[in-house]
Amino acid sequence: MKVSYSMAKGRASPHCITWIYRKKRHRKYFRSRIDALRFRNEKEQELGVRDRHEIENEIIFWALSEIKERLDGIEERIGNLEANFLEQGEHLKAMRKSPAPKVLRVAEAAKVLRVSSRKLYYLLDKGVFKRYKLPHTRTTFIKLEEVEKALGAEDISELLI
Repeated sequence: MKVSYSMAKGRASPHCITWIYRKKRHRKYFRSRIDALRFRNEKEQELGVRDRHEIENEIIFWALSEIKERLDGIEERIGNLEANFLEQGEHLKAMRKSPAPKVLRVAEAAKVLRVSSRKLYYLLDKGVFKRYKLPHTRTTFIKLEEVEKALGAEDISELLI
């Protein structure tokens, strides 16, 4: 009885173990050679095949399993470090950027407040609202916070104080 290893090219799982049991040939495919050789060793022990390299195989499999466990641990730690690094990078970006002010054009603010834009310019001149200008435009803006505050008041005439 023989348990053999071969590599099938062009397959998603190229590593193949073949054995004959009760006059039938069986095949099993594996993605990695380590898994295939481990399965081969288990099959040889299960079927009672005595290999002259049996002791060497056990030592090799033991060493390979130790290496694999260590690599898995290192890979997990590296994954955790990467996740922490990305999270800290996002926190740094958030700390660096000043929050963009939410602004409305005078016409938009007038619609929200249900007053005419002429009345809103009058309120700007009186100092009820503060003008906010963006560097690349000549349009006058009003901060959204101030408009929300004005909406909270029942009457806009209260703001003229």
